[in-house]
Amino acid sequence: MKRGKKPKKRKRGAASRARIRENLAWEQANEIYRQEQERKLQRLKELEEETRECYERVVEKYTLSNADRNELEREWKLGLAVIADYEDATPEDLLDLDILSYDLEPIDKLSEEWGITEAYWRASFDLLNALGLSMIKIDEAGNINGEIVGF
Repeated sequence: MKRGKKPKKRKRGAASRARIRENLAWEQANEIYRQEQERKLQRLKELEEETRECYERVVEKYTLSNADRNELEREWKLGLAVIADYEDATPEDLLDLDILSYDLEPIDKLSEEWGITEAYWRASFDLLNALGLSMIKIDEAGNINGEIVGF
């Protein structure tokens, strides 16, 4: 006679079938989520390729420090993520966007308050205008007027 473990009996009850269905549903949901994330990453790469020229033109137009360039690149990529997230949004979803308004606010005052150079602010506004995330105009006196998507 063999010694060892006894073979387990196969469970065939309703609870077992429910657990199997639940695990299958969980695996399907995970697969759908993974596919959505892959699509989003692919779309971000496409958007980056499409807008790289705009970004490079803005960087060439303004004299920026390395830190400002890095921050502008980060802002560019965040803007692309916002575009990707809201591409197929419903009008109700768009209400969730944070829209900031500037009404003739002096750019030098903004620079003083935030401790960021005026060149960076101008580059940032130009880039976001090119991406379609803002409608900012800076007049000859240096006053900012328009709206921008906050992110």
